[in-house]
Amino acid sequence: MKGAALKLILLGAAFLFARASVADNMIMARVPLRAEIVLEYVKASVEEHGYTVAHLQLCDGGMKDFGYESDFYRVVFFGKVDEVRMVSARYPELVSYLPLKIAVIAEKNETLLTVLNPEALAPFFPDEALQIQLGRWQSDLMSIFQDVRRAVGARIVSNH
Repeated sequence: MKGAALKLILLGAAFLFARASVADNMIMARVPLRAEIVLEYVKASVEEHGYTVAHLQLCDGGMKDFGYESDFYRVVFFGKVDEVRMVSARYPELVSYLPLKIAVIAEKNETLLTVLNPEALAPFFPDEALQIQLGRWQSDLMSIFQDVRRAVGARIVSNH
């Protein structure tokens, strides 16, 4: 009986850990402004960080097919060409994660920004150079989100 109880406790602990780590795998921000405006701030900050916007994907129609109701759902694909080529060549298993992507989703009167935290991939790749690259991307993404929050905050304050 003690062995079964211990297994149940360990299974429960593993489940709790898995749920907590899922949250760590995403970088998210909720912004109190229309998505169209937030999208422009995202694109500007991405470019200010030295990245190139490669593609803007409109996902509104496709998401409605899955029952998700949003007036605005976009994905911004961006990267630094040399970095994307280098990482793709050395680690072909990372190609599906490149270029980097930020989802911009309207939710009522707010906008949700979400992106995979690149450091979530770090445990699967022990190479030090890749660890450094994943850390840089994570740092840049956090900075991009902070830029958007600051720009939006200044805009909201100036509107009052």
